[in-house]
Amino acid sequence: MTVRYRFDDLEIDVQGFRLCRGGEALTIEPKALNLLIFLVENRGRLLDRRGLIDTVWKEAFVTDHVLNRAIGQLRKVLDDDPKEPRYIETVHTLGYRFIAEVETVKSEPVAPSPAIAQIEPEGGQAVTSGQQLEKSYGASHPSLQPNQGIADTPSVPWTHPPRRMALLLGCTLLLAAGVVALWMKARTSRVLNAAQIRSLAVLPLENLSGDASQDYLADGMTDELITGLGQISALRVISRTTAMQYKNAKKSLPQIAKELNVDAVVEGSVVRSGDRIRIATQLIAVPADKQFWAHSYEGNLKDALALENQVASAVADQIRIALTPGEKMQLAGTRQVNPRSYEAFLKGNFFEQSLKQGSTQKALQSYQQSAQLDPNFAPAYVGIARSYNYLVDQEILPIGEGTADADTAIAKALELDPGSGEAYAGRAYNLLKFHWDFPGAERDFRHALELDPNASSAHWGLGNYFVLLGRFDEGIQEMSQAEALDPLSVPLKTNYCEMLRLARRLDQAIAKCNAALELNPDLPWTLEATGEIYEEKREYSEAHKFWSKAGDNATTIGVWDEIHMVPGVKGTFDTWLRKQKGPQNALFLSVAYANLGRKDQAFEWLEKAYEQRSDLPDMINMPVEPAFDVLRSDPRFDAFLRRAGLPPQPSIHFAQTW
Repeated sequence: MTVRYRFDDLEIDVQGFRLCRGGEALTIEPKALNLLIFLVENRGRLLDRRGLIDTVWKEAFVTDHVLNRAIGQLRKVLDDDPKEPRYIETVHTLGYRFIAEVETVKSEPVAPSPAIAQIEPEGGQAVTSGQQLEKSYGASHPSLQPNQGIADTPSVPWTHPPRRMALLLGCTLLLAAGVVALWMKARTSRVLNAAQIRSLAVLPLENLSGDASQDYLADGMTDELITGLGQISALRVISRTTAMQYKNAKKSLPQIAKELNVDAVVEGSVVRSGDRIRIATQLIAVPADKQFWAHSYEGNLKDALALENQVASAVADQIRIALTPGEKMQLAGTRQVNPRSYEAFLKGNFFEQSLKQGSTQKALQSYQQSAQLDPNFAPAYVGIARSYNYLVDQEILPIGEGTADADTAIAKALELDPGSGEAYAGRAYNLLKFHWDFPGAERDFRHALELDPNASSAHWGLGNYFVLLGRFDEGIQEMSQAEALDPLSVPLKTNYCEMLRLARRLDQAIAKCNAALELNPDLPWTLEATGEIYEEKREYSEAHKFWSKAGDNATTIGVWDEIHMVPGVKGTFDTWLRKQKGPQNALFLSVAYANLGRKDQAFEWLEKAYEQRSDLPDMINMPVEPAFDVLRSDPRFDAFLRRAGLPPQPSIHFAQTW
């Protein structure tokens, strides 16, 4: 008896194991088709998620994400809108129901069915497409039982027992050899595929609690998992900033992997019940979109760090990456944390990454609360230091006050956890930008990368360090590595653009700024940087377009034109300066006077800028900054660099762009 299910212009041929539309077979994964058959067989009934997984995937361990992906493929193939479904209705947090009217057509087969093909599901256990799947709802799945009532038609006479026994033995040996060969081929393929995975992305874990206010927990766990995997030197792991761009993304895994240039992705979900959490994860190899491994971990919130490190270690084991002794110690050396403290820490991460007005202050408050609840939790102090630095960058806190608090917090973090790469990167940033301790900054950046080779921020900082020393090739290489780990970070791309400008690679700088603007067309920092590069290229009209979009008025643009010695622009700066009330930025005035040919005033204001310490992060670029090219031949410039403790001018010829 053959069974076909028809609805609209679609037909499922159960025995032929195919789905057709208008008589043409559609491409669909076997697991998804099994799921569709099961839904159709139980049409009108609400089928819970766990029961579907246990029934369709049977003994193989799979996560909720496997079911989500299969449902997603069915919707795509069936052209079914989840908001206004015609076929598969979603009952939030519970399960699914097939709602279309179905016509069942039964008929006798014309000829014996061919041998049934073997399908390898997630979990690696072979399942026959016609094999019975036990239902969790009481009865067996009739549509997937072997054909019955078909007479056997032997092709050789069975009248001589010795010949029959010999033939049977030969067939058995042949079948066994075939099975072994297939098993060896599958095993070899699996090993080869594992050996080929050397880069991956952790996609945002899904919050399955049904409570949107718990999103911070799933996002924070994603961040911690990325941090854990990032400690593995033989593995390239995409950073959190980029990974979070794919939250709720309606893209296929192969497409995401192609965009990020990775071999595999880790995805999964987080469920919380009180202080208990369950992390379900799976490793998907691309572009085949094949599940390589899946597992779930459950425990108390206070053991969350240990659970995340278990996942990281399991992934490394599955893709056969050898961990160094240090990496093994890092992944094994976790401590329990006060659940309330950890929750506050995750909220701090959530606010920090939101990039909304006032979010940095909220992040600082959450990190401080985390440290108060668990004074020995080192990551909280790293977050505190980072928040203070952001507040200084945003000019919400003065440099002296903000950096002192950041220094205190980062020192506490390193006291509690000397193996924290994130803490070393944070201290290196402070040493470079605010204390001008250049050897110390290089030492800490390098040590941070030894502890966490995938820390894009450490590559970023080291790249800035090399550029200000005039070691442009090394600097650009580090910036390139940072970008490879965080390809969707607009701030990183914008800073990369500025480093290329300092290296006088203006065409490359324009390309990098344009790449940043494709991701965020309205970020003032990027627009200003792009305008500056066009101004240095003498493409003034282009520069004006970007500056205007950034919010600069005609007077401001005129001032910059005169400073850049644009032909025909005279007196704009002096007219503007006479109208200003109150003190002006000393470093800006030194740049203006230098390029207007008033060198004595330029050095006077340069000394004031150093005394005021108002622009320390910008002043460190003076050895290579094009705005000071007109002063490079003056002995007073080298004397100032020595007195201020800045690196000397590089012994290379600069092509003047101002």
